[in-house]
Amino acid sequence: MKDKSRYLRDLRKMIQDGEVDLRIIDTLNILNSKEDYYTTSSCAGRIILIELEEIGGKKSSNFIFKSHEKVDYKDIWKIIKEYTGAKMIFLIVNSSIIHVVCKDLESAKKLINISKESGFKYSSIFSLSDKIIVEIRSTEKMDIPLVKNGVVYPSEDYLVVMIDIANQLLERIKKKIEKLNENLRNIK
Repeated sequence: MKDKSRYLRDLRKMIQDGEVDLRIIDTLNILNSKEDYYTTSSCAGRIILIELEEIGGKKSSNFIFKSHEKVDYKDIWKIIKEYTGAKMIFLIVNSSIIHVVCKDLESAKKLINISKESGFKYSSIFSLSDKIIVEIRSTEKMDIPLVKNGVVYPSEDYLVVMIDIANQLLERIKKKIEKLNENLRNIK
């Protein structure tokens, strides 16, 4: 746990600079207040539009739009209708994800159990090499191709439905974060 003070100092600066998702700050503060844990990275969940040259080509990707809050389909529709590039654009919903360094395997198991009880079903030990790191992650996910070679494939009506589903997923994530916070407060 020797790096905890450095990570907490960096986190405070990132919060001050507006670089941390507002919805996840309480969770980070709760975890970091516990003796056996500290967080290293996080995302509260988001809706993004990403431009890709090829499937799996994350290195050459470009974020066109990103929101940690619900979105209006009109904003997304405008972006894809005005797009003039030749790459692909995907609409993606990412679940929340939190990386937590744990003091030992026992504290890691406890955190995984609490996370799963809170709805974060994909939570697991992420690394055992240098530090024991738990990844708290949920199941909400959506990846939809919208544009390829300048052609917009979904109709406006279809996009309305997809954005509604994306917003519902974000709302589910928000409720799971609230449940996680409630359960984390009870860790001794």
